[in-house]
Amino acid sequence: MEQRTDGRGAIVAPDQFISLLERVERGECLLIDVRNPEEYRAEKIQGARNVPVDSLRTDLKELDRETPLLLYCKTGKRCIRAFEQLNEMGFHHITVLDGGIEALKSYSRK
Repeated sequence: MEQRTDGRGAIVAPDQFISLLERVERGECLLIDVRNPEEYRAEKIQGARNVPVDSLRTDLKELDRETPLLLYCKTGKRCIRAFEQLNEMGFHHITVLDGGIEALKSYSRK
């Protein structure tokens, strides 16, 4: 299980991310898909809320900053931008899927 942290959040491998999805089902954290709406409609993880990276500041401005967030995108690149924006907004419990939904699909095929 790969996990990298910088004190503000974590980047986790697909196996760890899958185990964290149970927290979404229990309502303990939010699963955020930061891709555009077209990508989200075509393929998503159950329980995800679509908040494109360019909409984070407006769509999540009212959210409690202590809310744990799980982020994913297609390959992980947009999540880096999203992570930085959310951290600037005061969120500190942020977990990012390393490699995005593509890595998750590859892991699931194993």
